[in-house]
Amino acid sequence: MATSYRVTYRILPPGTGPDDYEPGDLQLREETLELSDPEPAGEAAGMQITYGPPIPEVQAAVRERLAAGEEPIILRVERA
Repeated sequence: MATSYRVTYRILPPGTGPDDYEPGDLQLREETLELSDPEPAGEAAGMQITYGPPIPEVQAAVRERLAAGEEPIILRVERA
């Protein structure tokens, strides 16, 4: 089973190094993706805490939507 997550990310163009850009200059996107269900992480202050999908899974799902060589910089992952 899968859960819908809203993923916000920026796109790092091919051949771009860490000193070649300002974060605000990169394209910003937000998409809703179906990712693995949250895992229970315990309880805190009387509330159930869960882990979201692993970042490598999120990156792989986003890479499927990008052009060859582009890399996602994941900013936020939240339930949709």
